[in-house]
Amino acid sequence: MPPAQQVTMFLSVVGPIAGLATAMVLLWHRGPASIGWPEIIAMVGLYTLCGFGVTIGFHRLFTHRSFETNRFVRIWLAVCGSMAGQGALIRWCATHRRHHQQSDRHGDPHSPHVHGDTSFDLLRGMWHAHMGWLFHRDCPDSARSIADLMSDPALMLIDRLYFPLVFFGILLPGAFVAAITHTWYGFFSGMIWGGVMRICLLQHVTWSINSVCHVWGRRPFKSGDESANNWLFGLLALGEGWHNNHHAFPTSARQGLRWYQFDSSWLVIRGLAFLGIVKNIRTPSPAALEAKKI
Repeated sequence: MPPAQQVTMFLSVVGPIAGLATAMVLLWHRGPASIGWPEIIAMVGLYTLCGFGVTIGFHRLFTHRSFETNRFVRIWLAVCGSMAGQGALIRWCATHRRHHQQSDRHGDPHSPHVHGDTSFDLLRGMWHAHMGWLFHRDCPDSARSIADLMSDPALMLIDRLYFPLVFFGILLPGAFVAAITHTWYGFFSGMIWGGVMRICLLQHVTWSINSVCHVWGRRPFKSGDESANNWLFGLLALGEGWHNNHHAFPTSARQGLRWYQFDSSWLVIRGLAFLGIVKNIRTPSPAALEAKKI
């Protein structure tokens, strides 16, 4: 990885953690008065908006093409996913496609299972799967699998505008809280809670799919790897924690395949389909589910 990109990734990882530390300092010195309902609304709202941009947009639409939608919604999802601060669109999708091609084998960008057989090796592997992989050089042929995305000028433009979009996603909650409180402190507090702290929380929830959901959980389907369903991250990651389901049926727009597996991203997709905005939704048939059941 070129030095400039290493610095960029370092700031992308450490910056949100610094925001989290700042939020804790504010709580310590100012008490509950440092956060009110405007900050909570800003944080939850941006977490949900940007989270769906990642789960519905980056993941299910752009990486796996599990449904189709119109141009406006494609661009909107790409913008919201970029504001999540998890990396630019094209590289995000290229990395995830490579993950599925080599899942939990050598060549997987972020597997916790290719570092040895001891408990220490597993711990080292989980660190790599969670954050360490971000500082490794991309595979030299990564672009081979994303020709469809690179041929779209709008997506390429959004990819190039990644950093301004992340910055906008930090300013937006600041402006929201300032509009309510009419103070500069509200602007600063909104950026901290709804911006950098929200990015930090969403980053680590998403990265836990790579680490936690390839180690702990249930495996009801044959998937050829160690992916596992984890109910906690099924909730926190807006449906992405049903990871064994996803690896068994990667092109499915629905990842919570049972009625009791809550998948909020799937509910949004169904809602958009009801409005006629989404079409050609891909889900596994009952026969396919039965065939892969363990």
